[in-house]
Amino acid sequence: MKRKGKIHYAWWIMVASSAIYAASVGIIVSCAGILYRAVAEDFHVGVSEISLYTSFMYLTITILLPFAGKVLNKFDIRYVLTIAGMINALAFGLMGTYHSVFLFYISGIALGIGSTFLIYGSIPLIMNNWFKAKVGTTLGIAMAFMGIGGAIFAQITGVLIESIGWRSTYIVLGIIVAILILPFSIFVIRSKPEQLNMTPYGDNEADENTSNGQKTPETGVLKNAAIKSPAFYLVMLFTGLFGLASTVSFHVPNFVQSVGFTATMAATGITCVTIGQTGGKFLLGAINDKYGIKPALFVGIGGGMIGVVALLISDSFGIAMLYTGALLFGIGFSGSTLLPPVIIREVFGGRDYASIYTTIMSASTLGVALGTTLFSYLYDLTNSYYIVFIIVIVIFIITISSSLFSLNWKKKLNY
Repeated sequence: MKRKGKIHYAWWIMVASSAIYAASVGIIVSCAGILYRAVAEDFHVGVSEISLYTSFMYLTITILLPFAGKVLNKFDIRYVLTIAGMINALAFGLMGTYHSVFLFYISGIALGIGSTFLIYGSIPLIMNNWFKAKVGTTLGIAMAFMGIGGAIFAQITGVLIESIGWRSTYIVLGIIVAILILPFSIFVIRSKPEQLNMTPYGDNEADENTSNGQKTPETGVLKNAAIKSPAFYLVMLFTGLFGLASTVSFHVPNFVQSVGFTATMAATGITCVTIGQTGGKFLLGAINDKYGIKPALFVGIGGGMIGVVALLISDSFGIAMLYTGALLFGIGFSGSTLLPPVIIREVFGGRDYASIYTTIMSASTLGVALGTTLFSYLYDLTNSYYIVFIIVIVIFIITISSSLFSLNWKKKLNY
């Protein structure tokens, strides 16, 4: 039922989701690179040996995601997120106590287990359950806190390393992760409005049916039927390649300096990517809600493609072109996490959304894991990012094509 005169509980779900993203991505993912060098210097090893734990993290996510839907359907999502939050807080905080690189890899696997549910497995599912109107906008706002959290905690991490050292920094950040996730996962998060005798925000039809004692069934296809459709593999191709292309963001600082710009300019370039990434979540979510998924796809992927072209020619056209390219690529980067859950819902409906979504998103994490290594290898091989950027442009063309084909296939799924 509706609670007139009060804020709909769905908005508290959005706040909780924002906090979870700020901790699980803004701290654990975005701040990881800031700590690599300090740890490597203390251990007298290469940065690559420390950063390898993030590859273990993403490979673990890739392996577990196809099974995450079953877990979320079987167990109360509050318990799943609470356990995942505890795992991530402990795994990240304990890094401050390690004296062996091997233990970082163990933590990487543990972080992969927790992040499977905190980053990929649950929030889009919860938001789709709670919002029938403005779902793109609200999901965009929640996901924007990946970038907002990263921008805030990156500064905090830098200050902490200088003042208390990297070991204590890991411990403090682990505590902050717990503070941001656990109160929301325990006391706020609910999987579905029915658990509170409510209807989703913006679902007027559901309000009427609920008042008559009826429940509107979800439309869509079951996973078993979905995987027999070419649309499933088209969406998986779209999602995986989008994840692969997004890893260019990791290489922007090195690219900027490789074409003759300064380290300060490289840092500003990363800031432009972050601004584009954060603003892109709001922009693409709003476009999706007002104009539909296709315009959102063209703006997101088109922005990313134009951004890569601008980066590619920035050594000839100057720093303004570089910053413009970084900003536009950031908008495309934002689409790599926002657009897949929206297009999955659009193509397959909500009937078996959790299982379909978590299986398809494993392609994204695999793309991230592969892209980080592949693009580094291509740069080392050619001493240039030219071939990398050409490949990414081709990838963007394939992603927009596969997404449009999958949307056209929807009418053949008969639901």
